[in-house]
Amino acid sequence: MSDPVLPRVKPGARILIVEDEADSARLYRTLMESQGYETVTCATGEEALERLREEPGYDLVLLDMILPGLSGWEVLEHIKSDGKLRYVPVVVLSAIHAKQTALKALEMGAEDFLTKPVDVETMLSRVRVMLRIRTLYEDLLHERGGRQQAQRTLEMRRYLARVMGGSPQVQELADVLDNVVATDATVLLEGESGTGKSLLAEAIHRFSRRADGPFVVVTCSAYPETLLASELFGHEKGAFTGAIRRKLGRFEQAQGGTIFLDEVAEISPLTQLALLRVIQDRQFERVGGEKTITADVRIVAATNKRLSELVEQGRFREDLYYRLNVVHLTVPPLRERPEDIPFLSHYFLRSQREKLGKPIYGFTREALGRLMSYSWPGNVRELRNVVEHAALMCQGEVVGLEHLPASLLRDQNGGENVPPGRLHEQERRLIEKTLEQVGWNKYRAAQILGVARSTLYSKIRRYGLKPPAKDKAVG
Repeated sequence: MSDPVLPRVKPGARILIVEDEADSARLYRTLMESQGYETVTCATGEEALERLREEPGYDLVLLDMILPGLSGWEVLEHIKSDGKLRYVPVVVLSAIHAKQTALKALEMGAEDFLTKPVDVETMLSRVRVMLRIRTLYEDLLHERGGRQQAQRTLEMRRYLARVMGGSPQVQELADVLDNVVATDATVLLEGESGTGKSLLAEAIHRFSRRADGPFVVVTCSAYPETLLASELFGHEKGAFTGAIRRKLGRFEQAQGGTIFLDEVAEISPLTQLALLRVIQDRQFERVGGEKTITADVRIVAATNKRLSELVEQGRFREDLYYRLNVVHLTVPPLRERPEDIPFLSHYFLRSQREKLGKPIYGFTREALGRLMSYSWPGNVRELRNVVEHAALMCQGEVVGLEHLPASLLRDQNGGENVPPGRLHEQERRLIEKTLEQVGWNKYRAAQILGVARSTLYSKIRRYGLKPPAKDKAVG
């Protein structure tokens, strides 16, 4: 698999270093300038804010939290509440090695957190990542022709990365959505159950010009044929037995917003015809009514079946298929993008931590390895349920193998629980598989596995892993 093209790091990027310890400031400045970056150092929070006001154009802020006078927390709060500065990445530096400190900084908007004394290689790596994010923002700003659209696009990508992961497959979906969200084009989402189609539909609405309007979800398979038309288009009093009052349908409820038709392959031929008219003419009547209503809605549809095959079988109208399939997105199953598993696992764990009020901050290496080696037939939905189970079972700060469901600890052929002695073999296979997926780019592999590059090098030597002869390993 070829390594995806990463955003460039802007030559001569400008970095503001806010550090009151002279030796540390000198070290950071030397490191940054060794990479060709321009630097400015400040010893106080007041001076930092003055620089940011008077000298726009900084690409990154390295911010110590313990400063004389104005604290780093106050500086961070000012940066992230300023409309002109909020998209400048901030890397927080703190000698206080506490999870609560890191969480507070990230919740306030900081993009990253490093514990002092910093590891040189780690700092340079994190700075490169932050500058790529900054470059992506500036490129989007230029290409879209305006700050508002660039911010919307960047926020959408951040949202998708948070709820779906950062794999190349998710990035490809984001690339298509960049050109779609600002329009009213109808979108068809196909993919296995549990892959996150509803999350994509919500993202399309959230970052569209209809974001202030309603987002209405209709699970088409949840209604019998006799009731689905009433649910979609509403009905008049007396239209059928039990219609004791007028009811507004989902299309009326979604006026000015987006309607999400989930499991659209399940609708009957008669309702398919009515839906075709709405898409073509943007008009419909309530069941039992005569008044024609205009539908000012955007339509997003989803299915876990291939509609093109249903069309060939005569089970779905061809004309409706083409109306729905203006923009087509296939959401890949989780087993095809294992690098998203760590991101999603931690995202779901954070949600459970807040819900349960438990101080659970991560996974053991063995537990995360098992999550990544599992095939996930239920996709993202199954992963979310597994993490919820693990959070309930965990009584400490870290989820271990013993907290995962028993079904997850069986081998893929339904055998007995995985013995502890096989964990190293699982780790070896996991590392080897990850390296193959990224074309033996060790830097990217270390990011995906959540380990330092030096740790990855050590394990490659330990397990005797070597790239294929035709490949050249990238450090």
